[in-house]
Amino acid sequence: MRLAVGGLCALLLAGLAACATGDAAPPPAGEPTSGPASIGPTPDLHRPGDLGFYQAFNMDGPALRDHYPSLAAGADAATVVVVAQVVDVVLTRVVQGGAPDDEVPHVGLVLRPIEVVDGAVPPELGERLTVEFVGNSHTDDEEIAKLRRRLPAQPGLWFLARTTDGFRPVSKQGLFVQGNNRVESPLTAEGDGDMAAEGRAYGRLSALVRDVRGVR
Repeated sequence: MRLAVGGLCALLLAGLAACATGDAAPPPAGEPTSGPASIGPTPDLHRPGDLGFYQAFNMDGPALRDHYPSLAAGADAATVVVVAQVVDVVLTRVVQGGAPDDEVPHVGLVLRPIEVVDGAVPPELGERLTVEFVGNSHTDDEEIAKLRRRLPAQPGLWFLARTTDGFRPVSKQGLFVQGNNRVESPLTAEGDGDMAAEGRAYGRLSALVRDVRGVR
């Protein structure tokens, strides 16, 4: 299943440059290491196969084509930057298009914030943030159930912008997770903007979080 993101999605931030060179090598695959104090998985947790979960979310919609020149620029565009874990996938709504048979399902990734790195989560949202993506004709209860069975164990660093219906990433550059040998930007391809490349220069997500914290 591929989910196209047209009008909505989710988060992240930053502002640094050549910090990653001196970082220690990341932990072996599947083995968590220490990061900022938090409740839940540490940012440096990597589980093989988790990156594939995000590949179901194709973020080629017009609202997600913004490419930021740096992590700091992405942070400036975000309402909030958080370390958060995906805890559920839900069908949020179905939008009626121009034709009677033109119905567009929307899918939400429900995040549990572990650490607010920049900005603030609106208090009325409590402990859950929903990042909404536009689905396609194959998005149904069965597809949602498949995604729920594949929830990633590792948290991610999200650069999120507030919308009337929840959140969206500031762009497809707005998510970073721990990979095997470096930080990964799983919603982008290599070369998708300087912000993504800057994040990939880090060996550990915890180092990226540390440098993004307090950049504004």
